[in-house]
Amino acid sequence: MSKYILGVDGGGTKSQLALFSEKGECVNLFTCGTLNHECMAGAFDELKVVLPEMLLNLLKSSNVEISDLAYSVFGIAGADTKYQHELIANIILNAGIENFTLYNDAFLGVAAGCPTGAGICAINGTGSTMAALDYSGEAFQLGGMGLFTDDCGGSTWYGEQVIGMVYNALFKKSPPTLLTDMLFEHAGISNKEDYLEELLDKLGSTEVFISDFNRFVFDAADKGDETALDILRRSAEHYAGGIAYLASEMDFPQDKPVQVALVGSVFVKERVKILPELIKARVNALLGARSVEFYALDTPPVAGAVLWAAREAGFSLTLDTITEGLPI
Repeated sequence: MSKYILGVDGGGTKSQLALFSEKGECVNLFTCGTLNHECMAGAFDELKVVLPEMLLNLLKSSNVEISDLAYSVFGIAGADTKYQHELIANIILNAGIENFTLYNDAFLGVAAGCPTGAGICAINGTGSTMAALDYSGEAFQLGGMGLFTDDCGGSTWYGEQVIGMVYNALFKKSPPTLLTDMLFEHAGISNKEDYLEELLDKLGSTEVFISDFNRFVFDAADKGDETALDILRRSAEHYAGGIAYLASEMDFPQDKPVQVALVGSVFVKERVKILPELIKARVNALLGARSVEFYALDTPPVAGAVLWAAREAGFSLTLDTITEGLPI
């Protein structure tokens, strides 16, 4: 009899694989780097090697056979299109796992962050994605493909905005911004005429990273900087528009609150909470009298994968039991 379930949260920066017993015991937890093929130098060819290796190592070190798995749920960043989904699903099948569900990692936020199990997840971490699971069990994803989906979120996007807005302030007569001094000090730039050349040199040598600059937006906005506030307003429009669309177009009954989980380091760890407040205000304006409940996810997304797998396997586990069992 299959006695174990597997939950996988494959992120753009950090990934976790959690193996649980039917009694709710965490048998093993692996934490590793990215499982997003878009962040790998070898793309899908590298994922074909790395993902099966991680799965087999987890099971081997736990003295568990693949046949012992009742169900597995994979939330993998980079599983955005049908083509990508098919390729990743084939990698999992070729590793010997048959009973599984594969979705983009954004869907794990619904399972882990929305108490009813139906809701909307907005991710703001390395990248930006929104996803919904409605009361009919239908799933839909928004964004996650950068410029192609006009994603206005994620640490890299904020960093790119800083670079561009500083350039505008220096050379296009845009209003002065606190972002200039913040970026110059962090990157060790002293001469505005050498701005791009020195910045590109520092980025190329990996002395600094674009994502390093994302925190400047929030710090400057906290001090009333209009340029930084405009960046956050644009980001808020992006998230609020997606949330309102999903709430309106999917099966979220009018007589029930729409539950929204805010997930990712930019939402959860950022001390300046201007962006979530802007999003909430804009969502309320777009949805009118509809009730919306926001939750900042403080539970590891992998717990959502495990809970989802438990439901599919018929195991009677709760999110609290799973979260308490994780050695995190």
